[in-house]
Amino acid sequence: MKKILFLFLLAGLFYACKKDSIGTKPILSFKSYSIDSVISSTQQMVLTMNVEDGDGDIEDSIWIGPVFKSNGPNADTFYSVKKMGDIGANKGNKVKAEVQILLRSIEFKLVQNTGVDSIHFVVFVRDNAGHFSDTISTPKIPYNY
Repeated sequence: MKKILFLFLLAGLFYACKKDSIGTKPILSFKSYSIDSVISSTQQMVLTMNVEDGDGDIEDSIWIGPVFKSNGPNADTFYSVKKMGDIGANKGNKVKAEVQILLRSIEFKLVQNTGVDSIHFVVFVRDNAGHFSDTISTPKIPYNY
């Protein structure tokens, strides 16, 4: 009987350690774009990201900023705040979700062609405890005007 109790305690300890393997900092990763390139008639695109949060205190906002090839190393990035649907409903639970972000042409197309041949995005999330995910860069997507 003592052996069985010891095995249950050992299994419970293993489960408790494994449960919080993500930690308190949100994790963000790129999954896909809905299009292969931006052309003159492109009106919208969907950026799909994977979001994880070990302690479940993530809100429903994600920050996203476009980076054009012509932006120099000292250029400012202007972020838009997008909603991630009902991801905030998981409060207190571990979150592992796929998030689709709808981008309209005003958020990724230039008014005029200025020699820019591609765009990518920098993205991050923040949880209620003030922990920021790493700011990640998505792969470049070409302009084909």
